[in-house]
Amino acid sequence: MAKPTTQSVMTLSDKLHRRWTREFAGKPRHTRDLKELERLIEKSAVLAKKAKQLPGEKGDEVERVVRERLTLYVTERDAIAEAQYDRPEVGEIHTLGMRIERCLAVWRRHFAGRDRRTRDLSLLDQTIVRLGPALVRLEELKEMPEVKADQIPGLVGQLEVMKDERNEIEKLRRGMSADDRATSHLAEAQSALDRYRVLFAGQPRTTGRLDILDGILGSLERSRAALVAIADEKHAQNIAVLAQNLSSYRVERGLIAEAHDKVGMRDRTNHLGAAANQMFQLYQQHFAGQDRVTRDLKLLNDICDRLTDLAEQIASHDQAHVEPINRKNLPIVEDRLRRYESEWLEIAKAKSAASEKQTQAATQGAAKAPAPGPQITIAPKKET
Repeated sequence: MAKPTTQSVMTLSDKLHRRWTREFAGKPRHTRDLKELERLIEKSAVLAKKAKQLPGEKGDEVERVVRERLTLYVTERDAIAEAQYDRPEVGEIHTLGMRIERCLAVWRRHFAGRDRRTRDLSLLDQTIVRLGPALVRLEELKEMPEVKADQIPGLVGQLEVMKDERNEIEKLRRGMSADDRATSHLAEAQSALDRYRVLFAGQPRTTGRLDILDGILGSLERSRAALVAIADEKHAQNIAVLAQNLSSYRVERGLIAEAHDKVGMRDRTNHLGAAANQMFQLYQQHFAGQDRVTRDLKLLNDICDRLTDLAEQIASHDQAHVEPINRKNLPIVEDRLRRYESEWLEIAKAKSAASEKQTQAATQGAAKAPAPGPQITIAPKKET
């Protein structure tokens, strides 16, 4: 057997540490695989014995690094074991935090500062329904050190803002003229159709959520009924289109329910993972390393909506089944979604700043523009 050298020991230690960084560092402890970490610790312990044999100051330094890393791995193993076996509420707190974060992001992208006449009440209702119980449960767990209790009042206040906004949207619609009310309902219907396109069209049925589809159906039916009540012949075509989509989506609902009943645990994991990978690839193609001012904010909004939906499904799948691959996928999807939501904000800021500069430049240009010279008149072409 070859005698260990400082280079061989350090190379192997770096390899193990890269694995640690990739699979454990900063990851939610309740989702980590303890058996994998135990194997990493065993290899690191063997390496520490080899490092002890290294001569000289350089050998001492390599041994110090290897032993520090081993201590880190053992400490983290104990913390993961505690989170998984002695304090299951740690995982629950993480799940609640992610759900709250996703709800706030949906509010920010779809409602904050937007025209109330065009908002999708079904999407707002679903956001409120998800956020409310999460905050109630977080309040019950606020004595846990992992909970940032000082932030709870602000989050509750945000929930009240959402509820107030919903009331304002309905009040605004009641005071509209028939034409304006029809325009508002058509905008909501278009939003519902867009959600179907993003979350269901061309997607595996096993990755579609029935509660989301029910919300879409509710929006379309509410819009159709409102247009019928207005009783204006000019909306007949829109009413027919909505009725056709409602019929089609209801059939699809049955097929989705059937697909969920038949799919196996591992197949569903694979379908959810593949759908997430599609979003990662779409982001990489259209946004990574690109000039923010030129990016399509609507496309990124769609990507975030789909990943939000997938994160919810992967989290629910993790709670219902002990499926190692799905458990590994969850923090990856959550991390990517966080990054994409942050990029959405940065792109929105960049576009706003660019638009403001253009407005200022146009104003300055108009003030300094010279008086127009003689205009050339173009005679109309004679007909032959």
